[in-house]
Amino acid sequence: MSAIAKAAGVGKATVSLALRNDPRLRRETCLRIQRIADKLGYRPNPVVSNLMAQLRASQTPNFQANLGLINAAENPALLRDVDTFRLWTEGLIRGSARQGYKMDEFWLHDPKTTPKRLRKILDSRNIRGLVVAGILSNGALDSRFDPIWENIACVAVGLRPSHPKLHVASNDQFSTALHAVGELRKRGYRRPGLVIEKEVDENIDRRFSSGFWAGQNDLAAKNRIPPFPFRREDRVGFRKWLERYRPDSILCLHDQVRDWLRNFGVRVPADIGLAHLDITSGLEGWSGMDQKNELVGSSAVDLVVGQLHRNEKGIPMHPKCVMVESVWVDGSTLRISK
Repeated sequence: MSAIAKAAGVGKATVSLALRNDPRLRRETCLRIQRIADKLGYRPNPVVSNLMAQLRASQTPNFQANLGLINAAENPALLRDVDTFRLWTEGLIRGSARQGYKMDEFWLHDPKTTPKRLRKILDSRNIRGLVVAGILSNGALDSRFDPIWENIACVAVGLRPSHPKLHVASNDQFSTALHAVGELRKRGYRRPGLVIEKEVDENIDRRFSSGFWAGQNDLAAKNRIPPFPFRREDRVGFRKWLERYRPDSILCLHDQVRDWLRNFGVRVPADIGLAHLDITSGLEGWSGMDQKNELVGSSAVDLVVGQLHRNEKGIPMHPKCVMVESVWVDGSTLRISK
């Protein structure tokens, strides 16, 4: 490192920062020093690198730079008003702070947010990493912003966009539903039903419904109930589905199902067991799956910071997906295990 510092005309501390792509240095400076290091045959010692990483992790991190949170939802309040999105956002902010970063938020649908203006703001604030949240529907981000994603480290949280193909941190929805069905069966339920909005399931490549079916693969065909496509205004359709198939338990993503059952005179859990696939603080007393949404958010930060340290940017050739497993939460909406 002394030889690199001498050749580059900088101090050893600057060399250390440049070799790990520290965002406090200008990108051009990092690249110039890295080229000199390559020319001189520098190779990192993995034992020393691991030791230094541990030392840095044991210290309170100093401010390094800003990251950007891109709110891709048409409704700018979505990241605060919907519990799942709010927890992602809290995980993003706390995960950033733990690694010495601050996070600035931008609303992609703001009429003032043009690609040119966003690029100028990112440059002026030395923002080199972005996390995109609030992706809905088919997940295609406006192609006008492609030059942004192509020139910065960027990941998505929650839902992988169909365009562009980015790294993503998400809950493992397949294992969430599979685990939930297993918990129902441990309690003696043999006719589980799934109530889920069709668009929600399709947005995640039907991973919820796939886990639901996989969890009852060995059940008799007569006990395998088709999912009900939830719509808030379709209480009548839900009642017809309920009377036709007579599930003994229901997995759902919609707490409105409990109110519907109560209005029909159906007792929970005496008549039907209920389990939620995304337990949050507003669902007190429910049994179901805690998707660890805050951890999903902090995992997205790990992904983007890892890209910065490896000097990676742009749309990846082979996108990665970090999936966080849910944990089961016992509540009063299911009977006690048999």
